[in-house]
Amino acid sequence: MSDHLFEARSEKAYLQQLTSLRGVACLVVLAGHVIQVIRYDPVPRTPGGRLIHDLVTYAFNAQAAVLLFFVLSGCVLSLSLRRVRRFDRDTVLGFYLKRVFRIFPLLWVSVAFSIAVTVYVRDSMNVGVFVDWLARNLGAPVSPSHVALALLGAYTRYNGPMWSLRVELIFSVVFPLILVLMRHARVRPWALAGFFVLALVPMPSEIGLNFGLSFAIGALIPLLPSVAWAASPAIPAAATVILLYDRLALGGHAVPEQVYNIIESLAAFVIVRDLYASGRSFAVLTHRRMVWVGELSYSVYLLHLPILLALFDFFQHRMGTRLLLAAPDLTQAMLAVLTIAVTLAVSSVTYRWVELPLHNLGRSLARRLSSDPRPAWENARLNPALPTAPELARELEG
Repeated sequence: MSDHLFEARSEKAYLQQLTSLRGVACLVVLAGHVIQVIRYDPVPRTPGGRLIHDLVTYAFNAQAAVLLFFVLSGCVLSLSLRRVRRFDRDTVLGFYLKRVFRIFPLLWVSVAFSIAVTVYVRDSMNVGVFVDWLARNLGAPVSPSHVALALLGAYTRYNGPMWSLRVELIFSVVFPLILVLMRHARVRPWALAGFFVLALVPMPSEIGLNFGLSFAIGALIPLLPSVAWAASPAIPAAATVILLYDRLALGGHAVPEQVYNIIESLAAFVIVRDLYASGRSFAVLTHRRMVWVGELSYSVYLLHLPILLALFDFFQHRMGTRLLLAAPDLTQAMLAVLTIAVTLAVSSVTYRWVELPLHNLGRSLARRLSSDPRPAWENARLNPALPTAPELARELEG
């Protein structure tokens, strides 16, 4: 294992950058949904205008951002367990306990909020203005059985982004096994080959098993030795372009969705690995406001879509649906700014009063299972996958 890579450089800067990166990816998902989920009227554009429009639109590649989430999850969970040499019962139970207290409290809040917005929106407007998957979700039945499944993370129709949280839950359960496979040099190539094959199997994204590759290569990041050629900043820059624009570049070639997922997972791996191993520090990612956005990212991710729906409903009642759909650029800009502002405000409340207290309770209960007094990398406050930089830096310094 390559602990020396982490310990020889600025832990605080690295953790801040991961936190901010999660926040940036979350805002990409939010803006992507503003652009993608509403059926705007087509606008005639010149060839140059279409190119600019495509470049702006694909910069908010929501699917790629979700895959970056998964790679980040694998990396940070691997770091959280890097000092665990043997996965005994208490270690595994403590890991699961912290995950439960980290993931489910805000999940329950988001389910209640999403159901309220769903019931209101579908009774007050024509859901046909939304793309098929969202219109279908807005027609989901509100019944005790469906609500119970949603509270378990199994039923995701009330809030579309919950599908990736269900994937997160699946791989939280199996992550100790994934990490064991990645740690063994002889087993690792076979395990990665298996994850690659599974990633190529056509299956609905809601099932989630084909995303094991993202978690596995993320878990591998802290385990790899340093490579001299990886120090070039051109490599993560190229990976970022590929992450965002692979669908634009290959859109005319009938590329299967699972191939895009593999390309974007590998690009995300290069980006996160560079932040881990290169020692570079980007001012924009260490700025306190970006770190703050990253700390709120779990709430932002789960709450932004119902807030977007509520805002669109508000404006269509006052301005008219036709006017909103006829001016897509203006409508998207307005909705993006307002959705970000409202979601950050709401998320700051849920982070302060839901996420932190219950996550701290989970950590306290998990610590009682272990006699190991080492600093707990799992003391995360950010989201199901990503720890909070300032807190972890203080623990490492202490």
